[in-house]
Parts: sequence; structure tokens; C-alpha cells
Amino acid sequence: MMDKKSIQLHKLMISRGTFFCYAGPLSETVLTSISSVVKGQLADTGNSIPVINKVFGIFVEQAQNIIRYSGDRSEQGGVGSVAISATDTGFVVEAINGISQTDKLRVSKVLEELKVMDGAQLKQAYKDRLKSGPPKGSFGAGLGFIEVARRSSRFDFSFEDHGGKTLFLYRGWVDLAAA
Repeated sequence: MMDKKSIQLHKLMISRGTFFCYAGPLSETVLTSISSVVKGQLADTGNSIPVINKVFGIFVEQAQNIIRYSGDRSEQGGVGSVAISATDTGFVVEAINGISQTDKLRVSKVLEELKVMDGAQLKQAYKDRLKSGPPKGSFGAGLGFIEVARRSSRFDFSFEDHGGKTLFLYRGWVDLAAA
């Protein structure tokens, strides 16, 4: 007898057009291992190299965000999930991970600022970040959110309290018409 939750998960993934999903402990080693699979699956969609590179770039940035900043930790990195789905207009890359209340406020502020920027402003924000260096507490160059905003046709984010923890959902879309 098959487990109903497994069947429900399968049906949900199929109905959402999800062709890649990873959930669990995520490290640089795991990301390196799954990257070639993701790149191959994106190539199999028959889309142009620029579209594939945008989707792949968003995927990598979101995975690295989980590795470096997830509130849920493993020995090698963070814990979370990242998925890529085909939509009627292109692709959506979604990441979910736990986040502290302090990080929630900081992340929300940064993403709200990026959300209202146009392409030229995002390019300038990128250059400014390179000049100023990473923000305090950053484990990388501090460019991840800017990169997702630049590569995405649009992005959104939300937070949800779940079992005494706050989950951070971050989505970036690549619309084929805009790519």
C-alpha cells in the first residue's frame, strides 16, 4: 500500500510543473553534485542559453542562501528546500528555509528596497555593493539578493510561522517573453 502523503506530494509536484526539487541538508558539496543535473534538466527544456543561465543562476543563489544563512543548520551548511518549476510563461525557482527574527527584519528591508528598483538601479546597486564590500555578517560578497533581482523577471518573498519557527519563502520568476 502506497503512502497517501507520498502520492499527494507527487501529484502536487506534477501539477505545479516541478521538475527539480531538493529538500534537506544543503552544503557546497551537495550543490556542486546536483548542479550538473539541474543544468542538464534545464537544457532538456529546449530553451535558449540566456534563459537557462538566468534560471540556473537564480537556483545557485537561492541554494547558497540556504547553505550560508538558513536558521536550520547541519554540520556542512544549512537546511531547506529549493525547487524549479515550469510555468505557463517560463520558470519559477523557489527556496524555503528557516530564518531568525533578526534576519527576517533585515532580509525584508533589503528585498523591499530591491523590489522597487528597475534594471539600471539594480545594476548600480550591484556596482555599489562591489565597491562597499559585503554587509556586516555576510558570508559572501552580499550580492545574492541583487543577483536574483537582476536575473528574475520578478520576485517575491514571504514569511510564515510554522511550528515555532519562521520560514522564509523566496521566489524568482524567469518569463520567456522578458528573457
